[in-house]
Amino acid sequence: MIQRIQTLFLLAATALIFSMFFFDMVYSVEESVKYSDIKPLLIMNIITLLLSFVSVFLYKYRMIQIRVSIFNSIILLGFQGWILWLFFTRPEDSAFSVTALFPLIAAILLFSAIRYIARDEAMVRSTSRLRK
Repeated sequence: MIQRIQTLFLLAATALIFSMFFFDMVYSVEESVKYSDIKPLLIMNIITLLLSFVSVFLYKYRMIQIRVSIFNSIILLGFQGWILWLFFTRPEDSAFSVTALFPLIAAILLFSAIRYIARDEAMVRSTSRLRK
């Protein structure tokens, strides 16, 4: 399980999403806003974290793992879009931290994992054809 590159991609995406619980999203001179302060962002963060974590353990069911990862990457892209919308409607003196890009990086990692999972599935199907 851990020896596969797609598992490392999935774990890296999970770690990025998990780290968003502890960092600030926006900071200014007066205050800082965490992802957990905005309830819809907290819910999206929890959902994407759970989907990423569950997909790591679906290594025996590769097609389900691909579907869960695709669904999770779509949610992550929506999450990133929401953060972009917040970025363009922010107050003048505030700045976003680098963690605002973590959903996009996690989605890229998930797409890379999907590619390797599909490659493994194609290899398994080709070898099972030879056995018949």
